[in-house]
Amino acid sequence: MQNNIGLQTAYWNGTTPELDIYKIIDLTKKANMDTIELKAGDFVPLTTEERRELKSYIKDAGLSVTVNGTGLRPERDVSSSDKESHEAGIRHLCTMLDLCVEMDAKLFSGIPYGLWNTRPDGEDIAGIKKVRTANAVKGLTEAAKHAEEAGVTMCLEIVNRFEQYTANTAEEGIAVCEAIGSEYCKLLLDTFHMNIEEDYIPDAIRTAHEKGYLGYLHIGESNRKIPAGGRKTNIDWEAIAETIKEIGFEGPLVMEPFVLNTSASAKSVSLWRAIKPADDIDGLVADAAAGVKYLKSL
Repeated sequence: MQNNIGLQTAYWNGTTPELDIYKIIDLTKKANMDTIELKAGDFVPLTTEERRELKSYIKDAGLSVTVNGTGLRPERDVSSSDKESHEAGIRHLCTMLDLCVEMDAKLFSGIPYGLWNTRPDGEDIAGIKKVRTANAVKGLTEAAKHAEEAGVTMCLEIVNRFEQYTANTAEEGIAVCEAIGSEYCKLLLDTFHMNIEEDYIPDAIRTAHEKGYLGYLHIGESNRKIPAGGRKTNIDWEAIAETIKEIGFEGPLVMEPFVLNTSASAKSVSLWRAIKPADDIDGLVADAAAGVKYLKSL
């Protein structure tokens, strides 16, 4: 595959010693990546000047940028029926889109349609889902207008049933995008989540692309390891690669591995064992580089 291959910065969180963002950029480049995916915490807390310096460092490393992580909370949630929370959620997404412009990121993803790691707050699940989805569509329609002004595509990450309930499949995500009706609102499909929810991953990718809503892809094994070839796994990478080439999809393929149970996000992503030792930074680089080599070979 000739697509840009990327790596999310969260891959490095929890190492011993802990790495700062500049060291993470260096290691990402050392692993032969084309793209670095920033989390909100990497740049949102910084000053404008600090973000300018960070953007310059990334550019000098020859890396393009995507951003993942919308940062919605109960007090700022576009899916909420509470007027203050709903409107605060819209304002927050617009702020994030502006910060993406500062970082020269053209793709902004995450769960902008609601809260992550949540369940319906009542027994009428279908009714709650309908109301929450309608609220989200209303809020995202406004945010998408700002996305168009900013020149940043907002990608709805479609996650599995254990993490969210608004949209768990490409089909559900497409329906949300169609209701919003903006070319600046697309989908981020993730092989980890699709492995749980879709009947056949290549078909989900193909359908989203044919409908015009495939923004980009998160790439990872069913256990969130980096795909590297040379071993049997649950995901048919050759079929996925063939589909990507057949449909002519040119967006980035960003790896989002979670392998360190020492990271701050380990509990949130239900990582209860150490897949890699936290002090083997050279090994982390080697695994990431092997992932790039394998994906490029397909």
